[in-house]
Amino acid sequence: MRLRRMVMACALLTAVPAVPGTAAHAAQESSYITDEQGRVLILHGLNTASSAKGAGGLPWIGEADVARERELLGSNIVRYLIQWKNVEPEPGVYDEAYLDAVAERLRWYRGQGIHVVLDMHQDLYGPAACQGQGNGAPAWATITDGLSCTPQKPWFLSLLQPAVLRAYDNFWNHTGAHPELGERYTAMWRHVADRFKDDPAVLGYDLMNEPFGGSRQFGFFEGPVLTPFYQRIIDAIREVDDGTWIFVEPQAVGVGQGTPSSLGRLLGDRIALAPHFYPAALYVNRSYTGLTKSAVQAEFVAWRLSMTALSRDLGRPLWLGEVGAIGASVPGAADYTGDWLTFADDLRIGWAYWSNDTATDGTGIDTGVGPIDENGLTRIGRVMARPYPRAIAGLPVSIKATAVKFTLSWRSNGATGPTEIWLPPSFGADPKITSTASARWDPATRILLVDGTGGAVQTVAVG
Repeated sequence: MRLRRMVMACALLTAVPAVPGTAAHAAQESSYITDEQGRVLILHGLNTASSAKGAGGLPWIGEADVARERELLGSNIVRYLIQWKNVEPEPGVYDEAYLDAVAERLRWYRGQGIHVVLDMHQDLYGPAACQGQGNGAPAWATITDGLSCTPQKPWFLSLLQPAVLRAYDNFWNHTGAHPELGERYTAMWRHVADRFKDDPAVLGYDLMNEPFGGSRQFGFFEGPVLTPFYQRIIDAIREVDDGTWIFVEPQAVGVGQGTPSSLGRLLGDRIALAPHFYPAALYVNRSYTGLTKSAVQAEFVAWRLSMTALSRDLGRPLWLGEVGAIGASVPGAADYTGDWLTFADDLRIGWAYWSNDTATDGTGIDTGVGPIDENGLTRIGRVMARPYPRAIAGLPVSIKATAVKFTLSWRSNGATGPTEIWLPPSFGADPKITSTASARWDPATRILLVDGTGGAVQTVAVG
């Protein structure tokens, strides 16, 4: 009973408002992801996609859809979902046909100049933990010790089911009975890295989607369990790939709503933090108006304080790995989308929107989430189609963007190459540009190139 109360308390944090083209192998400078020219990369794109959670492990997209995404949203990143169950269907047996199919899709993104972060996705541990409800781990790695699971709605309530808790506890070896599961997961990641280390599209590896500690949460999980788990995988990957970025996430429950994280320091270069932001008040009350909007804005503040502190304390850059997942029919959805976009700009960080799905978010909770459908940009997509700096030849000072105006200031620091700014079609074919340095507009790609690398501070304004 005590264990159940503890886990329930952790889960309820999701229901209570928190208190107030470059080379893929990039370098790290200060608190930013940078490319080989020293330019700061501001990574905007989509999570692709919930449909990849199915049996085949591949998203719905075709090559033309990737081209439309680049054209309509100007994406320069995709967080591409893969799953352990598809990579390693049997212990030590890797499905090279599946990895070949992934490689084919990476080629589509490479052709559009879009970087890829390979996300090892999981929810509810894996489909064998709760009658097919989850995704991620293969059946052979799902050890529930005969405990039961009754699928719940919304889906995340199934985290409290006995079989799901036990599957996580055995994976993290809380029980002391199954150290081999973590070892196999580490070896699996080493194999994936070895396979894709030379693919120029691959910018990084996201080691685990939304880690959940089972019967151990927060300080009992992130520091003593999750941190050394990540370090073992990082060390294994670096045996075969020393150039690709590695993205790590704190636990999702609570931290994704602004609770401070106790994730510890990790050794190595090119490691970034990729937390998610899902404000509890928004998803419980299904609205971004009135008192709920005020509560969500408090969660914005809490998340900013906790995640910038974590980034500073660990010395790692920050990238918002998931945000969004709210349908256009939800009151205030467009305003919320605009607010989180401004929130990310103010933090000078990039993001990956959840999700690239045309009908639903894949959870059964919402519809109309996707930014693009058969007719082009959806209502949410039209809000998202706003200008941003893809690459900055220095350290960003300020990013201000709307659908029709954009201002960027940066401090030159010796980076080479131009600053690249994507402007959506709302800026027209011949936008009005004011810049402290020479600027070149390419209407075909809708990218503004600014050659400002000299001087202390450079500024460009458009619109």
